[in-house]
Amino acid sequence: MKKFVELNHALEDGMKAYPGLPSPKIGAFLDHKASRSRYGGKAEFYIGKVEMVCNISTYLDSPFHRYPDGANLSQIPLKMVAGVPGIVLDAVVSSDRSITFDCKESELCGRAVLIRTGWDQRWGTDSYWEPGPYLAGEFIDLLIRSKATLVGVDFW
Repeated sequence: MKKFVELNHALEDGMKAYPGLPSPKIGAFLDHKASRSRYGGKAEFYIGKVEMVCNISTYLDSPFHRYPDGANLSQIPLKMVAGVPGIVLDAVVSSDRSITFDCKESELCGRAVLIRTGWDQRWGTDSYWEPGPYLAGEFIDLLIRSKATLVGVDFW
């Protein structure tokens, strides 16, 4: 039986966003009290409202983010992002902030490659948005050659 692991940060009203992007607004479009008066006391319910940019908190990116002709999220099959066998790589960040790994292509092929740097411990603070780690070009080339299915990182 496959095990699903939730990796998201919680999405909260007013939470910090990437500098220059608005924080999400989460609340009621119509609350219980307002719905009672609107429907003459014959119905009562809550309708929530979420207003936010898509690149906030934990999110799944698609080629369309960078390339106008790239696939958008609706064009990525669910089997490519859920139920994928995974591997977690514990990163050592070099003095120039780059991350490399000594891995074989066969270890990454067809897997969700999750890279843990510890940067997520800064989540919710201004320091999260400071220049952080990044994947070195040679590691990106390895990911492409190995045909990793998905890559996840704990930094922006």
